[in-house]
Amino acid sequence: MEMQTEFLAEIVDHLPEGMIVMDKERTILYLNEKAFGMTGWKLGDKVPYCTYCQERDVEENENRCILTTDDPIPFFNSHLAVYEDLEEFEMSLKKMMISEELYYVLRIRPPVQNENSERARFHELLVQETLLAQEAERKRIAMELHDHIGQSVYSIFLGLEVIKQNISDEKYQKHVTNMVNVMEKTLQDIKRLTKSLRPEIVYDIGLEKSLVQAVKDWKKLYQIEIFLDMEIDREKELDPEKELHLFRIIQESITNSVRHGKATYFSIHLKSNYQYIFFQLYDNGNGFISGGCKTKGLGLKHMYERCKMLDGDIKWISKEGGPTRVEGFVSLIRAEGERI
Repeated sequence: MEMQTEFLAEIVDHLPEGMIVMDKERTILYLNEKAFGMTGWKLGDKVPYCTYCQERDVEENENRCILTTDDPIPFFNSHLAVYEDLEEFEMSLKKMMISEELYYVLRIRPPVQNENSERARFHELLVQETLLAQEAERKRIAMELHDHIGQSVYSIFLGLEVIKQNISDEKYQKHVTNMVNVMEKTLQDIKRLTKSLRPEIVYDIGLEKSLVQAVKDWKKLYQIEIFLDMEIDREKELDPEKELHLFRIIQESITNSVRHGKATYFSIHLKSNYQYIFFQLYDNGNGFISGGCKTKGLGLKHMYERCKMLDGDIKWISKEGGPTRVEGFVSLIRAEGERI
């Protein structure tokens, strides 16, 4: 039996990926040679939280590590603090109960580049082109609404105002007044749709100020309370196209919360760390069963795909009856030679 144990230990030691056993306090009880070589950690050290989990806002009694949730994602890419500053790893975690004690087996390896990942990358590029084409079409429709339809409706509105001032018959005066009110509301709807389709303000004044303005618009549109909290490093120059994608993720989330979840409260939290912006979106709506939601529903799928395009990830934490929390991270800094 002792020989078998030594043999198995030697096999684990020479696995091509890092294996780490830790207790519920994240104290390292065992790590193989690969894990030591990649991290420099030693027995008795505490495994640090990855950069993503460090920025998570967690509820009372909730584990900060996203891989320990009741509905964990199978694999997760993020950065860990190692002996050479920060290093990106693909991670997975397995919970184990031994003698009524909880242990975690953490598996780490460099991000994998193989046939499957190349296929996934090709799929991401197709999705990226689709979303870019979608944004271009939104821009065209927004311009059409503003420059042609909006102007035509405004001309009719002015004409009705002139007619209204020159009608003495009370019956027709009332009828024209109703028409003027309808045209005024139509103009407001066109303005709202134009801003929704193509928030050019993101390009003009950046993500932060755009969200401040958007929150005011969303409060009026949806008649709900919205809280906005942002801690973004202003010294870092962010890519406007990428900012727009993050704006769309937040926009889609609040739309889902109100239309499907019947939420009356929504909060937006953004915080930058290194090249990433971490986001957490919360609503008090009806909630839903969140398992596999990255592939269910076009809106949720687009949120997921946008995050992947931005070298990030997203997770929905919800249940029937609510509440719902959406959390994730994206990279908004353009790498040299990159096109989004």
